[in-house]
Amino acid sequence: MRAILFRFAAVLLSLVIVALLGEAALRLFAPLPAKAVNEKYRFCRFDYELGWAPLENVTYAEKGYLVHQNQFGLRARDDIQLKNTTGRKRVLVLGDSYVWGVGATQEELFTARDVYRTDDELINGGVSGYGTDQEYLFYLREGQKFDVDQVVLAFTLYNDVGNNLNSKQYSYLKPYFTLNAGQLVLHNDHVRYSIVENFFRTMKRESRVCDLCNDGVTGLIRTLLRKHQKPLEADVVVSDADRKGIELTLAILKNLKEAVEARQAKFLVVFIPYKPRIEQHLPGNHPFAPLLGKGLTQMGISYREPYPEFLKSAIAGVDSFNVEDRHFNAAGHALFAKFVTDTDLARTSTDYYGHQ
Repeated sequence: MRAILFRFAAVLLSLVIVALLGEAALRLFAPLPAKAVNEKYRFCRFDYELGWAPLENVTYAEKGYLVHQNQFGLRARDDIQLKNTTGRKRVLVLGDSYVWGVGATQEELFTARDVYRTDDELINGGVSGYGTDQEYLFYLREGQKFDVDQVVLAFTLYNDVGNNLNSKQYSYLKPYFTLNAGQLVLHNDHVRYSIVENFFRTMKRESRVCDLCNDGVTGLIRTLLRKHQKPLEADVVVSDADRKGIELTLAILKNLKEAVEARQAKFLVVFIPYKPRIEQHLPGNHPFAPLLGKGLTQMGISYREPYPEFLKSAIAGVDSFNVEDRHFNAAGHALFAKFVTDTDLARTSTDYYGHQ
């Protein structure tokens, strides 16, 4: 038995030594590896109240990309202030990976001044993977600290409704709400810190060897599963479960509106165009859009629908999305910016379904 334990310890020690030597060699002689800008473990940490929260003061550069999160954990400039010291209109944009900007470098984000090109100040409050429930909680804890004139929520139609129904998303535990007599009930007791999971996430973020191994394993798994994965369908049937999710989502948005207006700011929702329908040049966004639009109008919440302009752009031959995923490319960010700021396109698209 001692001999077996000795051999096991010797093998383990050898692996540790090899890993340390590899780590030293990679840091001394190899360039920084390409970083996958959509990986939550690189830019987020565990958070009891939110499930995960953005890391502060982190910067990663990869091939052609720069990802930087400032002292507030936001993908924004370092000189941003909590108070409005400029007198310009300030807009806080909440959302998920579309707002955070998966696949986009810092200067391509629709919240970058050179992209939106107005005198407004846009503050990027996007956190990759968030549903509307987490965005609401994030606003209550962090967003309210900012002195803004308007809060815009970018709504991802094909997954935000489902995210709001789940207690776990993308392998991460998260808080969620249920409805009781029309009132939101928060559930977050299940969100617990795991030393093991946090250790491996930290290693993947800080260790070059672990990073390299993780990229290799992840790439292999994606290659093996790619043939079996079904792409998002252009035609979506709205189920009874979807309608319950929409009801819950509207209740969350109502509470968010009240929280924003309590800070003397205006609240607005902007829908994310659904890429599968854009690609097939189909009229009309995801079928959740008109249902949500009707509910928002009934609650007195204005919304904007960029889909017709994205469709027009696609028909003209302009691709607004990344090839490898469903997020905006530079052209998509530039077009979406016109619906976050006060432009003619934005005004025309406001409460779109009420005019159809």
